[in-house]
Amino acid sequence: MNTLSLWAATANPPKARQSFEGEYDTDVVIIGAGFTGLSAAYHLQKKGLRTIVVEQETVGWGASGRNGGMILPGYKPTMDELAKKYGVDEAKQLNQIALDGMELVKEIVTTHHIECSLDYGGYLLLSNKKRFKSLLKDEHESLNSQFGSDTRYLEGDELKQEISSSFFSYGLVDPHGYSFHPLNYSLGLADAAESLGARIFEKTKAVAIQWTPQNVTVLTAKGRVIAKEVIAATDGYSSHLTKELDRAVIPIASYQVATECLGDELAESLIPNNRMVFGTSNLINYFRRSPDGRIVYGGSGIRHNGCEKYYRELHQMMLSVFPQLTPYKVEYTWGGLIGVTMDMFPMIGRMKDGVYYATGYCGHGASLATLMGQLLAQWIAGEERVSRRFESLPLKAFPFSSQKSMLINLANCYYRLMDAIG
Repeated sequence: MNTLSLWAATANPPKARQSFEGEYDTDVVIIGAGFTGLSAAYHLQKKGLRTIVVEQETVGWGASGRNGGMILPGYKPTMDELAKKYGVDEAKQLNQIALDGMELVKEIVTTHHIECSLDYGGYLLLSNKKRFKSLLKDEHESLNSQFGSDTRYLEGDELKQEISSSFFSYGLVDPHGYSFHPLNYSLGLADAAESLGARIFEKTKAVAIQWTPQNVTVLTAKGRVIAKEVIAATDGYSSHLTKELDRAVIPIASYQVATECLGDELAESLIPNNRMVFGTSNLINYFRRSPDGRIVYGGSGIRHNGCEKYYRELHQMMLSVFPQLTPYKVEYTWGGLIGVTMDMFPMIGRMKDGVYYATGYCGHGASLATLMGQLLAQWIAGEERVSRRFESLPLKAFPFSSQKSMLINLANCYYRLMDAIG
């Protein structure tokens, strides 16, 4: 079994990038070379602002290169939940912003000819619990009547046409949504930013941020970057370097397994329309076909440890859905961290010390992070943004944030219990 992610094993050849040494001057220094940081660099360069990105590992090493490869509409809260919280009109605007984020990814991929297996199959939301039948119907009716979607509620023969599994009884299909190779998109976005003049340094950890009235300096092990502004694009990998952000983001683990190549006939028979699929449980399970004919099955495991146990659990869950896969081995296992905020909603802002940030994608980061990078660039350039909602939410420190392991373990126990009895 290979612990290298499927995406790393099948990635386009990455460009060799240097680590940072010496002293450089720039307009904006960005910490983190994931979707957020790379998008911010890309859009800032388009506006004529010079950027330097420092990444402690390699481009796309974190969640940006290790996620399930699903570009989905919406947010972690449902659109009905957002309508109740902010009003229908603003919820409609937020829905459109999320769709615009998806189109932004498509535009960048098309403009720069990024080979990342972008596919427009849409997604399935499925459940095997009867209590979700009415909830899925309500979601379907709300999305179509209030938000202009064209979803369909599914059960019986209609559901069987979408997935070759008797595990689920109820579903909702939405044609909006893309699957893609996330690491290849990260690598392509980095190349696009560099083509506009950005400089990206790998294996370069930021160790301190120092402010003067004139500028900000980001120190690394072998040098320093002097800039006018700094962005922390670290999300679930935030650290004590940005204490305010670190206290407000809980890193949640998400794990994935990938089968050996199944062959096109079997892979296509399992998910005929190449939808991305996820369930309604609190500890969300999600799965899809890979571009090379595998089934990738993932889940938000909450806990950071116990990886081998959780990989086995994911494998068993996958076989519960697709017993047809029993003869086939799991070839890849991997995991990573996503950032979760108190509001379970993305936000951008500027901390008290002056550091800009974007965080809290809660598993919807593929397009939202690209969008947030664009919004950060607009903010720093002094331009108007389409919505200030993301900026209006203050960073809220989690209670007992210094005891994150304890919080994560408690959350794991609670959500597993809710799924078991729900």
